[in-house]
Amino acid sequence: MVKESTPPNSRANLKKPPWQTVLTFFTKNYALLLVVLLLSETILRLLFGNNDVYPLGLDRRTAEETKSLLHTTTKMMQVQIEAVDRKIEKEIEDLRNELSERIDENDFFYGARLRDFGERVDSIGRSLISEERLWKDEFNKSIEKLKFKKGKDEGDFRLDEMKGYVKEMIEKAIDNHAADGLGTIDYAVASGGGMVVKLSEPYNLQNAIHLSALKILQPSFGEPGQCLPLKGDSGYVEIKLRQTIIPEAITLEHVAKSVAYDRSMAPKECRVFGWLHPDSKKMVLLREFTYDLEKRNVQTFNVWENGYAVNMMRFEFKSNHGDPTHTCIYRFRVHGYEPDSLSS
Repeated sequence: MVKESTPPNSRANLKKPPWQTVLTFFTKNYALLLVVLLLSETILRLLFGNNDVYPLGLDRRTAEETKSLLHTTTKMMQVQIEAVDRKIEKEIEDLRNELSERIDENDFFYGARLRDFGERVDSIGRSLISEERLWKDEFNKSIEKLKFKKGKDEGDFRLDEMKGYVKEMIEKAIDNHAADGLGTIDYAVASGGGMVVKLSEPYNLQNAIHLSALKILQPSFGEPGQCLPLKGDSGYVEIKLRQTIIPEAITLEHVAKSVAYDRSMAPKECRVFGWLHPDSKKMVLLREFTYDLEKRNVQTFNVWENGYAVNMMRFEFKSNHGDPTHTCIYRFRVHGYEPDSLSS
């Protein structure tokens, strides 16, 4: 609803508070009363200067009563003015306390926002430092490989050789990113034929459960909320691979810390099983692992059972990182090689 704005200079829309109206009333009347009292006092002094003579037929008793009434009225007016003064002081004190409380609330709110901003800046800084170290380590390793390959010392490299090798490193990094970020085949990817065939109870999914389930088998591009939410802190997903493979590793991905609103719904204690469809009785435990929020958001784990052919996978999580209502799975990948390649 849009509220109409009140013109700042409109006298008709300005409403005085009650205490200001009372103060104005008593101030005006008190001033008038003072004038009347002073005039009456002056007249009485002039008329009754002689205590024995009272003009206008007034006797001494009537004159004294009139004078007493004037003094009583004056005192009553003073009492009322003092009461109004106390009321004004109380309202001013209440306003001062209310303003102080609002200032304290704003200080707390903006202080919390500043602390949150500072934590984010520190997190980004630590991430940049970590990435810088990784690049330095990778570069140093590459230089050592190049020195070993060329049989030269570091000072013997020509500038064009260094430029060519750096270009090769950059192109390799770009190729890895283009190859789904890891540079290895994902046999569970939906675009290659992988599919979710069974899962535990979804969380807040009334329709399009199939489309939501497919999210874990395709690139998420790190967008918060683009996941498969499953009810509770434990559950499972069963996946049919595009073909029979010898599994070597699995990769679990969650949203990155730098862009996440809350990561308490990430899986924690996990297990992965594999088998050849339709013989699910020969299900083999391939790996147990813990997804660590302090590490990279994309984490790869080697399987324990080597040489076991599978075309079905079951990903289970026994706990998450604190959310009791649901657990989010962003992406699950399976890596390995085809059995036919064993003879090559």
